[in-house]
Amino acid sequence: MKTSMKLIVSILIMSVMFIGIGSAEPSDLSEDNFTEGEFYLPDYGPSIFEKLKDNPDVIETRGVMLEITDDKEKVKWLDTIETSIRSSKDKLEPYMQQYGGPVIGFGINYEGYLFVEFDKKLEDTINKSTMDELYNIIEVDAKKMEISNVPVVFRSSEGEILESRTSTWTNLIGGIRLQGGNEYSTLSFAAKKDSSGKKGFVMSGHAAINAGGIGAAIYQPNTPRQVGTVNYYNYVFADAAWVEASNVVDDVYYQDINQLKDVADHGDTTKGHKVYKSGITTGLTNGTVVDTYIIMGTLQDQFTATYWSEPGDSGAPVFILSGDTVELVGVHKGRWGSNAAFSPMSGVRQELGITPLTT
Repeated sequence: MKTSMKLIVSILIMSVMFIGIGSAEPSDLSEDNFTEGEFYLPDYGPSIFEKLKDNPDVIETRGVMLEITDDKEKVKWLDTIETSIRSSKDKLEPYMQQYGGPVIGFGINYEGYLFVEFDKKLEDTINKSTMDELYNIIEVDAKKMEISNVPVVFRSSEGEILESRTSTWTNLIGGIRLQGGNEYSTLSFAAKKDSSGKKGFVMSGHAAINAGGIGAAIYQPNTPRQVGTVNYYNYVFADAAWVEASNVVDDVYYQDINQLKDVADHGDTTKGHKVYKSGITTGLTNGTVVDTYIIMGTLQDQFTATYWSEPGDSGAPVFILSGDTVELVGVHKGRWGSNAAFSPMSGVRQELGITPLTT
């Protein structure tokens, strides 16, 4: 679950929209695999673009819709333009919202055209030159496949709407709200026990203690929805606790534009590195690692960094960015003077006997 760059392939099956994600394997719509009656595909032609003129979300259409009425030929056409847009993916990516651009998605539509989707909130800023640039990128790759005047629709939408940090999550991920006793904290990340392979999640150790210790009920996002009980903590090398749960996935809630990121790796960081913290109170903040291997009361080998945090962020995942993914480096503890404190990943793993789930 994430709002990283998505290649959206939409096909109407018995009047239900099926959305395919760009990270998946290309769809197999070849003639050999087509069964007549399996898909409903309208006849293709200029009338498709004419109809779209009445759609308030459509900004502009470019290119020419081919006349195609044979079902098998329609499927071959969809296959062809899908291959074409996949060829343009890397060149379109810099225009995506996560890189500061206005585009929230692109792909193929079952009516036989490619589309580029803009964030509706930015629609007033979209100009002809932007659409010219995007169309030229797509057209160059289309011509390599001997497609002239490739049909492209520029449209706007509100984008994908995901749950917030405080929503009820069926699959538990890092960065969302937990409740134990009367306190809220942040789920750290999904993991599995090294000894048994059983899945679960890591949370704040002091939040688990305050909830009642071993056996205390943990809720998400709050009572009465219990998602597990505190199974273990030691509180020597990590302010972290273990809760066994099967419904966990290797994502982190990245920031409050409903963006998730995959966990690709984990390890310790060093002084001077930029790290990020994703908690329920202050959201995504970042700072520089200042001190390492500090003794904080009964806790040993803790780290500090300059990112901001407040109560409720306890347990938040601390990580570094690695492309479109994250590398976990610790679990947020709280404040230490003017800086934030976190338990490094080596201490969390040693203390709990776990390994984070990764892609």
